[in-house]
Amino acid sequence: MNENTEYMTNEAELGFPPLQSSRRAVWTYYRIEFLADGYPGRRTEGELFAHPIYGPYVIADYVHQYKTTKDQVYLDAACRVAEAAIARMEPLGDGLAFIYSQDKAKVSSKKGVWYSGLTQARYIDVFNKLLSQPGTARFREALSGILASLSVPVEAGGIAASTSNGGLIIEEYPSLAPDCTLNGWTTATCILLDYAKTHDDEYAWDLFHRSVSGLESLIPLYDVPEYATSRYKLKGSASISLQPFGTELIVNSVQVNMPGAGTFDANSDVDPGGAALALGPRKVNEGDRKPFKVDLSRQTFPKPNTVLFTVESHSEGTVQGFIGDNVYNPLTGFLRPAVDNYLGTFPVQEGTNVIEVSIPWTEAELIAYPTNFGKSIAGRQFNQYHWIHVDTLSKIVDETGSDLLRYYRDRWQRFPNRWGSITEYQDERITLERFDPKKHK
Repeated sequence: MNENTEYMTNEAELGFPPLQSSRRAVWTYYRIEFLADGYPGRRTEGELFAHPIYGPYVIADYVHQYKTTKDQVYLDAACRVAEAAIARMEPLGDGLAFIYSQDKAKVSSKKGVWYSGLTQARYIDVFNKLLSQPGTARFREALSGILASLSVPVEAGGIAASTSNGGLIIEEYPSLAPDCTLNGWTTATCILLDYAKTHDDEYAWDLFHRSVSGLESLIPLYDVPEYATSRYKLKGSASISLQPFGTELIVNSVQVNMPGAGTFDANSDVDPGGAALALGPRKVNEGDRKPFKVDLSRQTFPKPNTVLFTVESHSEGTVQGFIGDNVYNPLTGFLRPAVDNYLGTFPVQEGTNVIEVSIPWTEAELIAYPTNFGKSIAGRQFNQYHWIHVDTLSKIVDETGSDLLRYYRDRWQRFPNRWGSITEYQDERITLERFDPKKHK
């Protein structure tokens, strides 16, 4: 099917009632298609895969329609999708999680086997709503397991990380190297708040307050005043190049030290520090400049990340280090290097050396990339995530009264007033208003 073709969901084939037509632009964007067991998925390369986060979208739609119409067919459909979702979840400690695995389902570009704090929170939200309807008590046990999944540490395969003040980070894309995707984190925090209020649940309240402490610890790092927006996350890909003089190198290992978080391998496409040597050790001839892909995390700010190259040098010489850079492009979600900025010159001796390349944040401002207008819905390009940051912070501030979070909520709420005067945003493809599904059907 052509990507520009309006997509029609296939719920009728499964005996489901129709999804809301008012959200057709959203269903078209996600290209939802139901599998035989009633779970919604996405077709990729001609094959239909279950998408972990699609379940909450569809369950929420059917619960809403049931509450509006009181037609049992909608509640039955919501329950059927919920049962299909639970059947696809896996136990993890005391928790229950819908696992992403690129080997089994091509629904994410992230490698390996993992689960998402945002997806888990979405299930908490819709199961909480489902349990308020008649005849749904059977979902209570699964909801408890999903809630417990939010406290499994990343070191144990979970999504819970810690800030220096003991706060909680709910990772949307978990990694031993801190990722800190803000919209997933704040959205999950708001869902915890709703659950804690509904059930007066001490466990949920504790997770909520710990998450607020974590947000207060890191929220200044997401501020991007020069583009009047916020950052999507704190980790990003960087291109670090080595150029030897007077010698040639064999690069055998690459690691990234993130102060306060640890030192992480960056050799393969599943390493937490990047994929610098995804094809194995690399030779760099004298005078050549070779780039190596690593991940850096702004969570360490103002302390720099340091990239550690273990190399074999043919003879005594020097090696210059560079980092790839470019200007901000509001239609992309990550930095695409176009120039190299000099980082320093490092002496090497014949034999094994460890080259330590410190990356000052003045040379890496766009590694933690700002939110962008890359979300294409109904043929228009929107910056959806900055508004999610504003909306979720508003809800958290209303509950906690946090002065620090209020400051950034108010600041970011005013930022879009400046978008019309920012040169990079003057593109006919970009829509400066926020997405409204009622206006963009």
